[in-house]
Amino acid sequence: MEQHNKTNTLFNSTLFTNECVSSSRIIYTPSPFARSSLLFLQETGALQAKRPHISSRQNLQSYLFFVVLDGEGWLEYNGVKYELSEGDMCFIDCRKGYSQSSSESLWHLNWCHWSGNNMPAVYNKWTERGGKPVFHLDDPAPFVSLLDELYATANGSSFVRDVEINTLLSEMIGLLFQETVYEEGEEREIATGSNTCGSNGERIDISAIKSYIDTHYQEPLSLELLAEHFYFSKHYIARAFKESYGMSVGSYIQIVRVGRAKELLRFSDMSILEVGIASGYEDTNYFSRCFKKVEGMSPSEFRRNWMSGKE
Repeated sequence: MEQHNKTNTLFNSTLFTNECVSSSRIIYTPSPFARSSLLFLQETGALQAKRPHISSRQNLQSYLFFVVLDGEGWLEYNGVKYELSEGDMCFIDCRKGYSQSSSESLWHLNWCHWSGNNMPAVYNKWTERGGKPVFHLDDPAPFVSLLDELYATANGSSFVRDVEINTLLSEMIGLLFQETVYEEGEEREIATGSNTCGSNGERIDISAIKSYIDTHYQEPLSLELLAEHFYFSKHYIARAFKESYGMSVGSYIQIVRVGRAKELLRFSDMSILEVGIASGYEDTNYFSRCFKKVEGMSPSEFRRNWMSGKE
């Protein structure tokens, strides 16, 4: 097994040079298991431009991330042309056409292409929460370090490389969400859970609203009631909460209540009606509908499954 992996790695790891670029890259072939169940690597490497050039791609079943280590260039994507320089990064869906080109200030890039069954949903969520195709960080070191580790892992001989690569790509996605979804002023501050100014100039702590829901889920709760309690407009709270936690206030209230209901269904003898009331639902039918929407089964089915040893 290890010898087989080493042979494939030596075959896939290549040094490439022509009149335009010099690059080192690994064209990786994941296992069928990785393709069906994990985030999987397609290609990773580093590129040094030798002269200005343009490369174009379209309809790739891939997601591209790259960082400009030095030099300058351009990316054309979704009808927009972005000017790139040192420290700029790119994260795009390659199913859409794109082209990239180095300027006279020849650029040096580190990149990786990867995919996975859930990547369309991940990328859509990233863009919904404010992620941009091109962004800049003052300190790109965490991303560069991950790319280096990804290259080394793909070039290694571990028989669990696919799992290790999945872990690194998951970490890359985590960094992208953490560092780049909120980039400007107020939105960035909301995302980190810090105090943020509302339209009236006062400050709001979004985490305080979450904590309030966590401890008052048995009481009547709504966006209007929260706005009245915290003295901010419901529209501002709705936007700030979703930007901070990735879901609406109503969805979070439902998740907290259903979570409490699951505990009571498993570890108490309360009736379904009593469980619903203790979880913040006074109407049993509404409780059952909300529970099924989240769990895919009714409260009584959930209890029967757990009592019979099934999950």
